[in-house]
Amino acid sequence: MNLPAAFSAACCIVSLLYYIAASVIGMRFARRASSPPAPLSKVATRVVVLKPLHGAGRDLPNNLISYLELDYPKVEFVFGVSSYEDEAAAVVVALKPRYPFRQITLAVGEEPGCVNRKIAKLIGMAERSARAEMFLLSDADVSVERDHLRRVVSELEADEQIGLITCLYRAKASGGLASRLGALFVNTDFVPLVMISKTIEPLRYSLGATVAIKSKALEALGGFPRLKDLLADDYYLGKFASERGYKIRLSSSIVTVRSEERRFAEFWNHQLRWIRTYRTTRPISLATIVLHGPFWALVLLAAGHCSIFALSLFAAVIITRIATSRLMIGKVLGLNDQRSDAWLAPLKDLVMTAVWAAGLFSNEVRWHGRRLRIQPDGTMREVLH
Repeated sequence: MNLPAAFSAACCIVSLLYYIAASVIGMRFARRASSPPAPLSKVATRVVVLKPLHGAGRDLPNNLISYLELDYPKVEFVFGVSSYEDEAAAVVVALKPRYPFRQITLAVGEEPGCVNRKIAKLIGMAERSARAEMFLLSDADVSVERDHLRRVVSELEADEQIGLITCLYRAKASGGLASRLGALFVNTDFVPLVMISKTIEPLRYSLGATVAIKSKALEALGGFPRLKDLLADDYYLGKFASERGYKIRLSSSIVTVRSEERRFAEFWNHQLRWIRTYRTTRPISLATIVLHGPFWALVLLAAGHCSIFALSLFAAVIITRIATSRLMIGKVLGLNDQRSDAWLAPLKDLVMTAVWAAGLFSNEVRWHGRRLRIQPDGTMREVLH
C-alpha cells in the first residue's frame, strides 16, 4: 500500500472510531438531559436575562416568548437594540402588554468604542441590572424549554467554585438545502466535538448561544468591557473566567437555534467565519481534518485504485456516518423530523473540508454585513476598504 493510501486509510479508521465514540457519549448525555432538574434553593437566585437583538426574523417573537414563559420565580428580562429603528424593538414593545407581570426592559443604544456590537449592547444592558446575582446571556435566535432556567441555576449553584454554565444547542432547519446543511453542521459536527472535548478535558470556554454566569465571576474577569473588541466573545468569556479560577460546566439543558441560511453563499460565509474564528482561538482545531471521514474515504479510493479494501472502507465510513448522524439528530437531540437529512451528512462533510481549506488563507470574516480582520490576540478590526 502506498503512503497516501495508508494515511487516508488511517484517517478513515480514526473517523469511524470518532463516530462511534460520539454516539456513545451522546446517548449518555441524552439520559442526563432527560432527567428532572435538581431542586432550587429556598431563596431563589435573582437572575437577569440579557438578550441583545439585531433585526426581527420570523422566529424572533416565539424565541422571546419561550423566555418570558420560563418556569422560574425571580427573573428579569433586558432586551437590547442599537436604536428604535431596529425592527426588534417593535417586537419587544408588542410583547410587553401580553406579560404584564414580567419585568421587561428595552435598552436602546450601544457603548461607544466597541468593535463587537453585541458587547456594545451588553455593557449598557448589564448596567441596568445592578441587583442581578446571576446573568443569563442568550442570542436572539435561541429558544428554550420551560425548565431551562431551573436546570441552569441549580447546576450553577451546585458548587461554589462553578462560575459559569454553558449550553449545547441543536439547530432546526428552515427548509432549503443551505439551511439543512447549516443545521447538519451544528447537530453532527459541533455538538459531538463539544461532547467529546468536555469528556477528555475540563471546559475552559463557553458557547455563545447561552451562557449563565455569576455576577461576581463576571466582575472578577473585568466585566463585558474586557470583551469589547473580541470576535469570539463567548469563547473568551469562559476562558477569562477559567483563568480567574472558576470552574465551567456544560448544562443538561439543550437550547434550540434556527438555521436560516437561504443561499449556499450564506452557509459558506457563516462556516468560514466560524472556522477562522475557531482557528485563531484554538489552533489545535486544525487537527479535526483527520475526522473528515468521507473526504479521506474518497482519497483512499483514488490512492488505492478502488481496491476491495478501499471500497470496503469507503462503504463503512459512509454507512457509519449516516447511521450515527441519524442517531445524533433523533435520539440525542430530539429532532426526529430531521433524521432523514442524515443522508446529506457525507456531502456536508465534503463541503466542510473545502471550508477548512479556505479558512487557512485569511483572517478576514463577514459579520452582519461588515468585513472584520481577526488579530493574533483574538481582537478584531473593521476593514473599511
